[in-house]
Amino acid sequence: MASEPHDPNFFQEFDIHNIVYKTVGDHDIALSILVPKSLLSGVFSFHGRRPVIARFHGGFLIGGSRLYSDWFPKWVLELAISRQAIIVTPDYRLLPESSGLDILSDLADYWSWVQRDLESSLVRAYPSSLVKPDSDRILVLGESAGGYLALQSVLLHPEINFKAVVLVYPMLHLRDRFWDEEFDKPIFGAPNLPYDIVEKHLSELPDGAVVTADEGLEKGGDRNRITLALSIVQNGKFLDFLGKEAAVFPVENISRAKRMPPFLWLFHGRQDSAVPLYGSELFISELRAKQPEMDIRFETLDGEHGFDTDATIQDGWMRDGIIELAKYW
Repeated sequence: MASEPHDPNFFQEFDIHNIVYKTVGDHDIALSILVPKSLLSGVFSFHGRRPVIARFHGGFLIGGSRLYSDWFPKWVLELAISRQAIIVTPDYRLLPESSGLDILSDLADYWSWVQRDLESSLVRAYPSSLVKPDSDRILVLGESAGGYLALQSVLLHPEINFKAVVLVYPMLHLRDRFWDEEFDKPIFGAPNLPYDIVEKHLSELPDGAVVTADEGLEKGGDRNRITLALSIVQNGKFLDFLGKEAAVFPVENISRAKRMPPFLWLFHGRQDSAVPLYGSELFISELRAKQPEMDIRFETLDGEHGFDTDATIQDGWMRDGIIELAKYW
């Protein structure tokens, strides 16, 4: 269940509680609740229920983990402290051991847990405190594959009262040759990797294997799932593992959405080699056509995939976006 950050000091301004929200077979799937220590100490004179940030990690749906500090944007932590918000970030089943529908099942169970158990978990953790979540002020966000899950959350879960969604260089336009065809894709400048990396991995899997965290990344070693992800994407096999059911394609879910948040903010690097910018452009065009009442902030900025990791809420473009976000959340 444990998920340890690569940098143990990265979350030093937060109390962290790791909780199992689901079990598949004998495999526990966990989430972490991050509560600003300043909220607990009373440094800020905030009263009443606190807003919630639901954050999903990236990694092509193949790697990553919820508290891997190198991929956890600093601005999200700063935003939580500035608003004295509670962060709830989950792990979820990963490809290729599981499927896209499995991941969506975990997403549904995560939101059920947030609705049913988040408040009682905080009460147990802080019995003498007034720390409680505000279920009417939920911001959902994610980077890359996490952006995919953030958008799927608002498209597939109208029972949640989302106030806003922030999508960070998200994987959205998946019915596309970038994901389904083999051609030269120098992701992060790396040449195409051979597919036998994936074949060897699959051949060594025990029956019923479930993976929900990239332990190689967390330990700072070379045995992580990044090369596995690159090989799958570069060889055009991503949809072979995600699946091709309609539900796994967020762009196609827009027209089925029963309830959308009033505000969406999407930003994407122009030089992104891991998730093509044109996918976000196509998504925004589709969203504006089908959800004209939404307030949409779409920004393209210079940068590669992950360019915002060291951004702060005081940076000009980030500050402007957060000011607009604050109107809704």
